Amino acid sequence: MTAAPRPEPHPPTSSEVRLLHAQLAALDLLCSHVLDTEHGGSGPGACGPGYRIAELAREAAQAAHDALVVPLTKRWGEPVRLELRDLAGEIPESWAFLATLVAEVDIWRTRDRRLALGVTRDEPARLLALVTTADPP
Repeated sequence: MTAAPRPEPHPPTSSEVRLLHAQLAALDLLCSHVLDTEHGGSGPGACGPGYRIAELAREAAQAAHDALVVPLTKRWGEPVRLELRDLAGEIPESWAFLATLVAEVDIWRTRDRRLALGVTRDEPARLLALVTTADPP
């Protein structure tokens, strides 16, 4: 018995393209924003010392993640995938906080920061982005 051929992926609709551009603009803003030295602060998302985390998508979070990987890889190279659920020992606060929400992330180096994208484990799934000055554990 042979498997049925997989359907070809459809070209993105204009609304999907607009959403992708909006998410890339949000990431650019997140990456360029001054990272606070304390919790709170102003600007997009939640923040702590040397990091900021923001939600990029609630609906179709995994599809949004997958769509962003392509332009981010073109911009900053291949990401490193990190399993967060198995982290132990002393880890920076930014990564520890993200690990409470996301099982694994794709990480890119952006100038003097790291950008991580991951989909939450809870329902409804959300796409989160972390920008941090701390190296991954």
